[in-house]
Amino acid sequence: MRLKTAISNELDANAAIEHIKLSISIEGIKAIVCYYTEAYCNQNLSNVLSRHFPNIPLIGCSSCKGLMTESGCHCGPVIGVMAIYDNSPYSAYGTANVSLTDCNDFKQAVNSAINKALSKANRVGEVPDFIILHATPGNEERIIEAIDAQFGTQVPIIGGSAADNNIAGNWSVFNEDNESSEALTLLVGFPSIPIATGLSVGYSPTEYYGLVTKAHGRYIYSINKKPAKQIYQEWLRVHSGLTILDEYLFDYVSEFPIGNVVGYIGSQPYFKLSHPIRITEDDALEMFSESKVGETITLMTGSKKHLVERASRVVKDANTKNYNESEMVGGILIFCAGSMLHLGEQMTEVYKKISAQMNKQPFICPFTFGEQGKLVGGENAHGNLMISSAIFYDSEHYL
Repeated sequence: MRLKTAISNELDANAAIEHIKLSISIEGIKAIVCYYTEAYCNQNLSNVLSRHFPNIPLIGCSSCKGLMTESGCHCGPVIGVMAIYDNSPYSAYGTANVSLTDCNDFKQAVNSAINKALSKANRVGEVPDFIILHATPGNEERIIEAIDAQFGTQVPIIGGSAADNNIAGNWSVFNEDNESSEALTLLVGFPSIPIATGLSVGYSPTEYYGLVTKAHGRYIYSINKKPAKQIYQEWLRVHSGLTILDEYLFDYVSEFPIGNVVGYIGSQPYFKLSHPIRITEDDALEMFSESKVGETITLMTGSKKHLVERASRVVKDANTKNYNESEMVGGILIFCAGSMLHLGEQMTEVYKKISAQMNKQPFICPFTFGEQGKLVGGENAHGNLMISSAIFYDSEHYL
């Protein structure tokens, strides 16, 4: 198995894919993973790719302002693809895209998508080695719950929520059959080599924590029976000395997100992160992920230096699993758009550290509005300001 990436900044989608085809041979491709900025969302990219790469499973997701590959940080407009070459007769890949417009039964929608993808892979009734999941923002928790229920076990997920440049809904996801601004798309993978996946927090808990006492969906109304706005701003003020007006909250949340305690390793808690969007008129916090009544939440903190280092640590941590010191073939990383925007020009440092840790092997990395993957305790979860990773390893040394 091998991986190959290519990018294009051509504004016309057809010209961009023609440019990409110059770098990628179609022979032997088992699947294509594609990330792109919002300039291409209305250019029927699914159809364009399918014409140029017929009868190949495709999965695509829009990215905020750019993406990364082993060749650098690429600002939009840009399209990037990763071709998966896997000539083993035992490998298989299949995709599906299901609309979520007016969806009120996510279990049925997810089951339909999984069954379609397994059927295309000719692996009906089997459990895949991993799933690449991309959905438009809003219902990621329901989707993950349905995936776990479908298989009765937690299949490793590598995922990210579709993004645009300004949180204006100019996002989309696609497979070879369809493209939509309100849908989920997934790829089931049965690769010929092992894969290590993970979902990394990379922030540290502060001493400030509380109990969610009123919440609904992605709104936290009260913490410790007090207005959520009051508690969050009090935590910020006492911890950092910051007194933040409501309208400037978004400028600081990438440094001070909320951590939801998911479980414990020994006596140490581990977290998923939740990104506040705004303070509502009734002093609630609107979030990019869900919190439930009775959950313990903590003010988290992460300096820019810490954020620069953590992406390469994700790859390093995957390597500690080492698979008998197998060599990396390449990987897919999902990096939060909020962290990317917070770091700005320092993303060049992030790229250099990831590239060095990947030993110059191919990788592709979009910037998403939510990240999905398997936490250290084994749970699949959706969070914010996180890094999801899937690293492929050479099977010749795998015993």
